[in-house]
Amino acid sequence: MVKLKEFSLLEGEEVLQQIEGDAYNDSPNPIMRLIAAVVRIIWLILGVRFRAYIIVTNMRIVEITKKTILWGLLPGHTVVLTLNKKSIQSVGYEMASSWFIFRKFYFLLANASGVICITYDGNEESLRKACMEVDKIVAAAN
Repeated sequence: MVKLKEFSLLEGEEVLQQIEGDAYNDSPNPIMRLIAAVVRIIWLILGVRFRAYIIVTNMRIVEITKKTILWGLLPGHTVVLTLNKKSIQSVGYEMASSWFIFRKFYFLLANASGVICITYDGNEESLRKACMEVDKIVAAAN
């Protein structure tokens, strides 16, 4: 798990799950992924990085979206959003494929204000475990 300075634990709180996602590209299409990879390389040369995180604790769920510039030395744009467990309507994941071999996994969380979709970097099994952990937290709150 990545240690984020934007997130600090409350008293008695422990991290149950952390999902880290790519904020550059959300398409399974290989042509779009190639275009996004070229853009990402240009941004990396210029020192720009986009990441998205969902942190699930025993008390809350936090979404963090970060853009850093100059190779992480300066914050570019950061959004930290604490989600109310009672406002979450559904939790799940999606797998999209293109050309039968290119696959992308997405973490989905629907709440009262909309749907949060993060392109997931890991495999399907770890994403399934993360969804089950979030689902347990949400079910306990209702």
